[in-house]
Amino acid sequence: MAVTGAAGFVGRRLVRHLLDRGHAVRGVVRSGPEALALRDAGCESAIADVRDAASLRRAFAGARAVIHLVAIIRGRGAETFDAVNHAGAAAAAAAAREAGAARFLHLGALGAGPGATRYLRSKWLGEEAVRRAGVPFVIFRPSILIGPGGGAAAQFADVVRFGPWYPFVLLFGGRGVFARLASLTPLLPVLGSGRYRSMPLALNDVLPAIVASVDRPDVVGQTYEIGGPQALTYNEIMDTTARVLGLRRRRVSLPPGAAKAVVRALSLLPNPPITEDERQALFVDNLCDNAPVQQAFHLPLRPFEVAMREALEPARANE
Repeated sequence: MAVTGAAGFVGRRLVRHLLDRGHAVRGVVRSGPEALALRDAGCESAIADVRDAASLRRAFAGARAVIHLVAIIRGRGAETFDAVNHAGAAAAAAAAREAGAARFLHLGALGAGPGATRYLRSKWLGEEAVRRAGVPFVIFRPSILIGPGGGAAAQFADVVRFGPWYPFVLLFGGRGVFARLASLTPLLPVLGSGRYRSMPLALNDVLPAIVASVDRPDVVGQTYEIGGPQALTYNEIMDTTARVLGLRRRRVSLPPGAAKAVVRALSLLPNPPITEDERQALFVDNLCDNAPVQQAFHLPLRPFEVAMREALEPARANE
């Protein structure tokens, strides 16, 4: 089967999960070095770009299934939400149909919808394109994914570690210097009340459902929302992360008006810690009912603290 975005945070774990279970995998990536790394890991590779339909058709040739993971959470230059999350998903689904794939599995995002933020709206438009493409599909809408090697777990950890110095770490590096400064100012700025809720999900908990969907006829045409077993406030997520890291931090709430002004100022940085689109999404509860996905796949869902410990322990061992 072909996996787009095979070199990304989710893709690396999914490819390893598939290989460990004896599946033949073709990792679809954008560059030669990424393709070489996949081959070194025992995986066939192909180079393609979701903005190039011909390259996708070549990459998918002979694949019985396509798992589409490519997406961006921030636009940059020609890589816009519309070009990658919407048109890219449409191109991948069309290429899978033309290549004769029997199944197209698409990774969406919890909260996607026509009235959502720009990112989540682009994900919804991508889903709609998949539904219209004429290839048998299954769509998964996961919540915030927690796993080793980056992603939300690493970001949560850095927000807690560096507190008010986090934007400076993104701008200048110098993690050791700013960690020492953070120890002298053990504060944790929180945008707004911090009572907005989400359901962080262990990445490894959703992978079995994605793999099972390759062959099961009873799940074709379905869209499954999936979150972790707990609906947690942002404050609870930060407190748990601090506990996992063995740090003590005092939360300081910024009123909504001040939070908006801070985000506007931070948006001037080359790599802002949060964008206005992300701020708007943050302030809205992003929850789901896990009953349908559990009925279909019977997944063991790890509590957030367990998922964070598993995600961060390798990194902590190297500190």
